[in-house]
Amino acid sequence: MRSQKRSLYLRFGFEYVVWFFVGLSLMYWSFRTTDSRYAGLFFFGGIGLGDAGMLLTLIRARKEAERCGLL
Repeated sequence: MRSQKRSLYLRFGFEYVVWFFVGLSLMYWSFRTTDSRYAGLFFFGGIGLGDAGMLLTLIRARKEAERCGLL
């Protein structure tokens, strides 16, 4: 039981951090570019992709924990 929780925390925690850095890197790129069209696209893409990825990771983690009987 404890090892299953730890496994879920590590797997989905790592995925959560990856999505955080994907969104952050797109937002960073929007500040570094000189074209305003691409800057807006990268900025809002970073917000949307990062937040959606993190949210879907949390939803999948909850479903996996319920499936394993941890919740």
